[in-house]
Amino acid sequence: MKFAFVLLLIFLKKPLIFSESNCKDFETCSGCIGYAYDKCVWCPANYHSGRRCQPLKHATTDEAWCNETFYNPPHHDYKVTQNYDFNAGSNGEKIYQFKPQVAQIKARPGASIPIEMSYKPAKDYPLDVYYLMDFSFTMSKHAATLVKQAVEIYEELTKLTNNVRLGAGSFVEKPAMPFVDVRHQKSFSFKNHLSLTNNVTLFNKSIGSPDGSNYDEPEAALDALMQVMVCKDEIGWRKNARRIIVLSTDATYHSAGDGKFVGAIKPNDMKCHLEDNIYSMALTYDYPSVGQIVKVATENNFKIIFAVDVRVKRAYEALEKKIVGAKYVPLNGNNMVNMIKNEYLELVRSVKIDAVVPPGMQLTSLEPDCTKADNCYIKHEQSLDVKGVLKITSCPLSEENVKYTMEIGPVSLDEKLKIEVEVCCHCDCEAKGEVNSPMCSGAGTFQCGVCKCNKDRYGSTCNCIGAETNSVNFDKCKANKDDASYCSGRGICRCGKCEECKQGFSGDFCQFDDNSCPRPGGLLCAGHGKCQYGKCECDANWIGNDCRCPNDEQSCMAPISNEVCSGRGKCNCGECICERTNATDEICSGRFCDDCEELTQKRCKELEDYALCNFNFNKTYCDEEYEQATTGVTFLNKTEMNDPVHKYKAKWCEKYVDDDRSLKFLYYYPPASINTLEVVIQNELNERGKADVWVAVGSAIGGVLLIGLLMVIGWKVLIDLHDKREYAKFEKESAAAGFDVCNPLYRTPDVRFTNPAYSQGEMLM
Repeated sequence: MKFAFVLLLIFLKKPLIFSESNCKDFETCSGCIGYAYDKCVWCPANYHSGRRCQPLKHATTDEAWCNETFYNPPHHDYKVTQNYDFNAGSNGEKIYQFKPQVAQIKARPGASIPIEMSYKPAKDYPLDVYYLMDFSFTMSKHAATLVKQAVEIYEELTKLTNNVRLGAGSFVEKPAMPFVDVRHQKSFSFKNHLSLTNNVTLFNKSIGSPDGSNYDEPEAALDALMQVMVCKDEIGWRKNARRIIVLSTDATYHSAGDGKFVGAIKPNDMKCHLEDNIYSMALTYDYPSVGQIVKVATENNFKIIFAVDVRVKRAYEALEKKIVGAKYVPLNGNNMVNMIKNEYLELVRSVKIDAVVPPGMQLTSLEPDCTKADNCYIKHEQSLDVKGVLKITSCPLSEENVKYTMEIGPVSLDEKLKIEVEVCCHCDCEAKGEVNSPMCSGAGTFQCGVCKCNKDRYGSTCNCIGAETNSVNFDKCKANKDDASYCSGRGICRCGKCEECKQGFSGDFCQFDDNSCPRPGGLLCAGHGKCQYGKCECDANWIGNDCRCPNDEQSCMAPISNEVCSGRGKCNCGECICERTNATDEICSGRFCDDCEELTQKRCKELEDYALCNFNFNKTYCDEEYEQATTGVTFLNKTEMNDPVHKYKAKWCEKYVDDDRSLKFLYYYPPASINTLEVVIQNELNERGKADVWVAVGSAIGGVLLIGLLMVIGWKVLIDLHDKREYAKFEKESAAAGFDVCNPLYRTPDVRFTNPAYSQGEMLM
């Protein structure tokens, strides 16, 4: 009975051990308030027994714990210091499209500060478009078309904004052997024909016919692209304008390292070198690397469109994936004008927010999550409100650096929300310490009720000297009296306390292995927390003893649905557990418990108008019209649609356009993505076969003739059978009556005569 009682006590105590706060392990005020995973407070009383650092809930319930006011700095303070309203700048005023502009935060680790932002594209916002053309001879057949398309694009863009400017430049190759024979060939790395202007006539006149040439196929496209981006004054880029560069070529490009062939051995310096509108340092500096192009394009908010020949599209599609916001379009494609127009609309109506977050902080819970591409769209003349949470996860590594400046804002604009963050990791009482205080044996600074010992002095009152040995003090460094080593063999015992535990170990006796926490998916604490004092301390929005479970139900909600598990299940640790419904007694399966006939039909009904819109128009328009920015759209032909792979991963839907035609599409949830939906649409309508009157008439006539023929054949067969039976009956009756059925007058025509004189007895006829 006693044994069972002891087991019961152990069982009851176990959850208390795991739920115990780690606040008690901190011995300094700054360490106490700097702990991010609990709200710890500090008792600064001169005389105190027990732990000075305790969780706030303990301090508020145990009044006798501290005989002075405990130190508990405000968890966070958020103040907006500049918040100009939206302004299109129509009267020459400064344009504001993103607000607020400046804010201040003062917070301690563990604080979660809600942040609100708004974005509204300004009407007639400045747009600068620069055309960068390959001027090698092979491009001469495209020159006239490109100029014509540029003018058409300008005319289309002016319908959207009256503040458009055009510019033009060209490139061929670095003018040196082995790429170019300068004696017989005309070549240059970059030439600026026209800086940005709104004079379309001047734009037409500035571009001549391509007449450059070189020996190898790759061109100096990256050389030219770099100069276009970094020569801001020479090209005329406006500071607050949206910037689009259209690069047209029919060849691949040289990149870093290729310049050595012509003696350009210096790495590209990413600076402007234009003299008389020509790149003057082409034979000094190497081609830029792709990484340098990405860096400059990202930092200066350039939208780059590669209008290239389909023969070399793979090279530029690879480049497109590297550069944020870059796009590939076919050279001389019929839809190039519409594509660039749509790119501008997407640039204006969609927003991607980027945040430069200092170490020790996390920007989480963005609603909507505009850090992902194609996730946030704005309706015409409306604003987009974005909410988020800034989580302070730890104190700075350097004690001096407790103030940071972070920026949040749209990728394509210079406008950002600048937040000045001050992390509270130090107590005020630590700055007012008594040096060499009697409370510290004259060998330390007394601050916040504890001693900060001088060099080589240790202990709570600095009474121990580093070189002295005392068996009593060493015994205090053992978790159990019978332990063979002090500090679990992982630390240094000083004045009866374990210090300097080996990396990866913690605790009063260095007894906790901070690599022994659960590893779901092979990641310590699932990659969503850190292991401290032998257990997982989870990051914001993650819970569980292994930090693998999200703290919300968002991952259990299907895209374009507001119901958890489609109303057919419960969310457990970020996954749906489907249940049987009382109404239909049916269990729906699948990732969101919507894989059943009823809910599939419902989802098809929700998506059919959006699918038809994409079939008739473009995704940018339809995303805005139906608020489906997170939905991916793909078009396939009939053969591709019938691929067996879709049978198992997708659900088929059909939308009837009219009585004779229908649109087929399917939808599925990508397994690697959360809250995203993919819609695959057939690129042609299905048509019902129309009734052919001649087929009906011919079928009727054929049927009548067939029936008649079968009747004749049947009649003939019946007659023959009847005759056969009658003849058999006649023969039977004749045999029974003894009649000779042969004709008595009949004589055979064969007559035989025998010659008796013929020795061999041959018969003569």
